[in-house]
Amino acid sequence: MPRISVGPGEQNMEDQLKELAREIISDLSALDPAYSKELLSDFVSELFLAQAKQSQQAERRRRQAQGIAEAKARGVRFGRPEAVLPEDFEVFHRAWRDGKMTAREAAEACGLSRATFCHAAASREQAESCAG
Repeated sequence: MPRISVGPGEQNMEDQLKELAREIISDLSALDPAYSKELLSDFVSELFLAQAKQSQQAERRRRQAQGIAEAKARGVRFGRPEAVLPEDFEVFHRAWRDGKMTAREAAEACGLSRATFCHAAASREQAESCAG
């Protein structure tokens, strides 16, 4: 069987697995041969099932990432829709920034939650600092 080259971390894992295999063989040899054969058979079955499940999950994640990439390429937008800001948002934003209103008052006047108002205000200020 060809030997697969492994990195330093994988080599340590391989050494640990070999040591574990030696311990299992030692423990199995002390048992009744029929019982040890059954245990070994169950162990191998579980090992193959775990590997199959891991491969299946990896394939599912790969296909999911591919689907998301294709959807984004088509212009599909994920997440919550953006909040629609009222036309007079800038008036309340300026009043809040000048200290004439609290964020809660400005948000209520705009018909937004406080968090949405603060997020929109921060976005506007960032756009202004980049533009100016």
